[in-house]
Amino acid sequence: MSGILEGKVAIITGGAGGIGSRIAQTYVEAGARVVIASRNQEKINDVVGRLEANGGEAIAVTTDVTVPEDVTNMVAKTIELFGGVDVLVNNAGGAMFVKPPEKLLPEEWNAAIALNLSSVFLCSQAVCQHMIDRGGGRIVNISSVAGMRLSPSFVHYGAAKAGVINLTKSLAVCWGPHSIHVNCIAPGLTQTEGVAQWLPAKTKEDGSPIAKLDYPPETGNVAELALFLGSELCGHISGELFPIRALYELA
Repeated sequence: MSGILEGKVAIITGGAGGIGSRIAQTYVEAGARVVIASRNQEKINDVVGRLEANGGEAIAVTTDVTVPEDVTNMVAKTIELFGGVDVLVNNAGGAMFVKPPEKLLPEEWNAAIALNLSSVFLCSQAVCQHMIDRGGGRIVNISSVAGMRLSPSFVHYGAAKAGVINLTKSLAVCWGPHSIHVNCIAPGLTQTEGVAQWLPAKTKEDGSPIAKLDYPPETGNVAELALFLGSELCGHISGELFPIRALYELA
């Protein structure tokens, strides 16, 4: 799908992480100019450096997506340096910690909701009017299968990600008349460095390989889906949820 984002500008929040950086790479390979947003300046500079070394056009904007002023600055910088915003990928988020609900402190709950749900609203709202003025755009929200099922070990994360799924559908209806497509990807356990210790073995007890669909997806699989949803190829699709996970997570 090389070139399908030629001339487009995309903001990718959480762009320093495993999934976010891979989406950035995939978007650049498809012709987009990208803005990598994250709180970690060193990491986003590293991502931008790698993208530029491979001929891509990218900028780093240090952003705390839970802070409205930071989000406003992120969008303003993008428009100033690249001329507009065509695609927003709301990828920032994380489980943060594992804790039973009776042990959660109010500030921990609030922090999880702010990072995983409120940030999606803030960033989407910040690009909305600009996309309306440009005649449309695409928003790709990264939720989680934790928002589709019971998540007793991290109720804060599951509740927030469930909220992202609902918010996606609501924004799609609200902004559809302005040709803004809003869709949601819900990855299951994905092959990133951060979850390496939880990944199952790639071989069975007899040494034979695990079938591809029985094993957690790679970051590239998520990125390819994000590319489709961020491009004109998604056509009439809006307000939809796309889980991507190993088959054992269906049980």
